[in-house]
Amino acid sequence: MTSTPEIAILCVTHGRPTLVAKCLASCAAQRHPNFEIVVIVNPVDAETEAAVRAAAPAARVIRTHRNIGFFPALNLALANTDATYVMIVDDDAWFVADDALEALVSEFKQAPELGAVTCNLEGPTETPISGGDRYIRAFTTGFTMMPRKVASEWVGYFPDLFFRSAGETFLCTKLWEQKRPVKRVEGVRMYHALADQGRSSRDWLFHGLRSQLLCAVIREPTTYLLPVLVSKFLRSLTFYGRKRALGIWLHAWFSFLTLIPAAVRLRAPISTETRRLLQRLDASIVRDLAACPEWRPVRAMVREPSGP
Repeated sequence: MTSTPEIAILCVTHGRPTLVAKCLASCAAQRHPNFEIVVIVNPVDAETEAAVRAAAPAARVIRTHRNIGFFPALNLALANTDATYVMIVDDDAWFVADDALEALVSEFKQAPELGAVTCNLEGPTETPISGGDRYIRAFTTGFTMMPRKVASEWVGYFPDLFFRSAGETFLCTKLWEQKRPVKRVEGVRMYHALADQGRSSRDWLFHGLRSQLLCAVIREPTTYLLPVLVSKFLRSLTFYGRKRALGIWLHAWFSFLTLIPAAVRLRAPISTETRRLLQRLDASIVRDLAACPEWRPVRAMVREPSGP
């Protein structure tokens, strides 16, 4: 009988056979003694699947009949592993060293309260952090390890409303609300090639805006929701106007309006205290949460039982 793996490496790939082969080769070379690799070929593609099997023969391959989107495909991978931790990797990125999994797991064992840890990135558009680990508002999904309980118990799976953007914001805001910090680790690096294949600027503009708006409806505190949406309306109008993409802007806003009922059903707003903490993480480098005035330890939020 095979034991349950401690770690599952999850990779969603979309038409990048050469790059995913390099990604999975770096995964297969990890020296951690107990991990599995689960690859979603989204959608089914014979050339990509052949590259996956050549680079990581032991990987489990799951095919989709069409491009169902990054986060729905990631949900499929999450549902098909029983590992304690999941390591999500982009198909155009790879580990720089073979001890990455061991180093990331050790972070959770030293600090079980962590909600997620993410790698230090280098590449053509990435500048690695220096000066030590830091706490961050939201990770970049394809370079991150988290307990599988994040999906199965603590937060839940990514809503299908998020085709390719904002899933990490949905998840991380709730982790911070639960006092489960998200940290970027300086000493564990991945190289991000940022491939052109499988990327559409139109899709990025459309899904990026729509997903931000949907996430605001789901997560913003009630007193902030309307001002945030008004601000996003004005800022996005200016941005998309400069991009000469007002047609995409209109399409994204119209699609958002049709999906508001679905977003309202998922609504679970964070507290204003958590929102202030996230603003702090956006505005400054935070390496010590205890010194952060917006942070309150878990014990401060637990009420003592009332007397008889």
